[in-house]
Amino acid sequence: MTVHTGGPAYVRADADRLHQAVGNLLANAARYCQPGDSVTLTVSVDDDQAVLRVADNGPGIPPDELPHIFDRLWRGRAAEQVAGSGIGLALVRETVSSHGGTIEATSVPGEGTTITIRLPSA
Repeated sequence: MTVHTGGPAYVRADADRLHQAVGNLLANAARYCQPGDSVTLTVSVDDDQAVLRVADNGPGIPPDELPHIFDRLWRGRAAEQVAGSGIGLALVRETVSSHGGTIEATSVPGEGTTITIRLPSA
């Protein structure tokens, strides 16, 4: 895993809940990536928002599944071979929303996935 930061990005938040949210994102990336894939965590500030991106160059998410990844108990076809309950990304979305932020996912099958969290700067 690689971590890039352009300096501190301050937010007013529950540190334990944000720690759990970022941990869930990293655990998902580790769960679905294959040996040799990479995960990059980037933190920056953009327009008075703290921006955290978790990007991987793993298998990606099929376009028809991408709109559902933050739905509670939803698991994609690739999840059949991976342990999990289907609540991790839903909890991440709830945590981010409860802090006044947004979360989005982009993905290209065979090229990887990027999850972007935006939180109001303190």
